[in-house]
Amino acid sequence: MAKRKADDKPQIDASKHTKKPTKQQTQASISICIPSTVISNKNAYNLEQKTFIVYQIAKACLIYNVSEFIVIKVPETKKQENGEIKEEIKIGNKVVFNEELDAVPKQNNKDQNNNNENDDGILLASLLQFFITPPYLVKTMFSPNSNPQFKNILPKFKYAYKLPKITNLPFMSNNEVYKNFKEGIIIPRETPKIKNKKGDKVKSSHKIKVSKYVNIGESEPLKLEIDREIPIYSRVTVDLKNKNIINPEKAYGITGHKSSFGYYVRIINSNQFNKIFTNSPIESGYSKAVFVNCDDYFNKVDKSTVLKDLTSVDEDSNFGKDEKILMILGNYNTIQESFNNDESKLTIFQGIDQVSQLFDYKLNIPLGCKIEDSIMISLTKLLSG
Repeated sequence: MAKRKADDKPQIDASKHTKKPTKQQTQASISICIPSTVISNKNAYNLEQKTFIVYQIAKACLIYNVSEFIVIKVPETKKQENGEIKEEIKIGNKVVFNEELDAVPKQNNKDQNNNNENDDGILLASLLQFFITPPYLVKTMFSPNSNPQFKNILPKFKYAYKLPKITNLPFMSNNEVYKNFKEGIIIPRETPKIKNKKGDKVKSSHKIKVSKYVNIGESEPLKLEIDREIPIYSRVTVDLKNKNIINPEKAYGITGHKSSFGYYVRIINSNQFNKIFTNSPIESGYSKAVFVNCDDYFNKVDKSTVLKDLTSVDEDSNFGKDEKILMILGNYNTIQESFNNDESKLTIFQGIDQVSQLFDYKLNIPLGCKIEDSIMISLTKLLSG
């Protein structure tokens, strides 16, 4: 998309009438949290399988209007000859994802390919964002200009491009509001020219970091009729008739946390388990925490007493519209290990030694389900009960 030159401020007309969404958020707000092991080499043999698993997860979350998705980045492990567990991924530098994501370590193993080649956590979060991003925004949103880490991400979308478009994105089936509203990304306008010492006009070394131009997938970018310019590469919902920015909830009737389009994605390290709760985009925090034991093919946890004191959702499923529910899915031992590895556990989780003490409820599903299958089953039981 070409950069645009700044021009005179246009006259702002009176607001024009736009379509109103017919669907509104009528259920409790749901946040989903899973470990990155859902696409580990033990669960998927190649990139194509990993992509389809994430596609399946994204569809389930969009069907039930999930507001937030949290990825726990769990390092790959392997058993040594003496039976001890050794981490294959080492902690190195960090990457910030989509402005609000937590710090994520990247691999520091010289034998790995290009740092993040085998980083399932970043791949999982990236694909989740890809599936709620309109195709015309993918290259701009995931470009190295917005984040250097995306240099190795775009090639990993090759199978994602081939999958059918998810048809239940908010703007696709809600009173045809897509005719008046569109998702876009703020792009930089052309850097102004200044005179050098010789009197020649050259581009200023000062890079433009704000703009009123937005890429909405058309041949030419749209210039917004707004008073203040917006930081470049910001994701926005655009009112096409009035040429301004609008809250996604007002446009589509449904929105994720932080007024994001679809679900809001964040990622945490396995040694920062507390950030699931402390970095919540909800100011008041989650009102209920529900645990779903899955990816447990030998049913070790279900046969033990570790979850016996938790109330089943089947016994008390009265969740109102104003509830902010956090649902953590995964093998209990994996979740417990992340809790044990938390560097701030003794301070933040003082007096707690089992992660089960952080949950208000458990949700019973058929034994031995994979994480990707458990998400759809759990959402169906939780929101249909």
